[in-house]
Amino acid sequence: MGVGHVAVAIGAAKAAPRVNAGWLVFAALLADFLLGIFAYLGLEHATVPPDFASKHYFLFTFPYSHGLLPLILWGVLLGLLVSLPYGSARKRVFVVIAALVVSHFILDGIVHVAGLPLAGENSPKFGLGLYRNLPLELTLETVITLVGAALFWTVASRSAISRYGVILVTLIVLALTWTQLVVVLPPPPRAMVADWIAFPLILSAIIYGLDWKRVRAESAT
Repeated sequence: MGVGHVAVAIGAAKAAPRVNAGWLVFAALLADFLLGIFAYLGLEHATVPPDFASKHYFLFTFPYSHGLLPLILWGVLLGLLVSLPYGSARKRVFVVIAALVVSHFILDGIVHVAGLPLAGENSPKFGLGLYRNLPLELTLETVITLVGAALFWTVASRSAISRYGVILVTLIVLALTWTQLVVVLPPPPRAMVADWIAFPLILSAIIYGLDWKRVRAESAT
């Protein structure tokens, strides 16, 4: 799942309005960022199936970045880090950040074929395989995007830059996600690794900048 993670993250601003949406997006995409790191180190990888031109999905070996137990641990670590400055709201921020990290497993589990391990590579694997019906999968992501944008819209009334900017960026990511329907050639492995690392960082940084004014206003009240 692509834009669905981003949409869940900006929607989570409803639960933690004092947290910059850039942090929320990075939490939701942490698994992909870690996939890039571990793939660069040779510990995880993607496999192109023979029917990629018609199915448009990859097969993965990613126990450290996308396993349920590891994601719980990564979520605890990131939650502790991000929540440190929030004083009385620290517990709420911790829960939201940790939940967003773990939500990656749930959302990917809906769309991936069985391949997301519960613990290690040899543990049972989860995956409902909605990618087998890509138009339906993209429709689901579109619905999630609209819900997430609507939730963020209610939170971002203090800043037009946040309200329109964050939602516009999310809609651009949605449009890019739909291009999967016309992709018939997989990108080279090095490009995939670079994308897994760079995309979460760049997108989170853009959204952080767009949401800075809103968060400052929230913190002043």
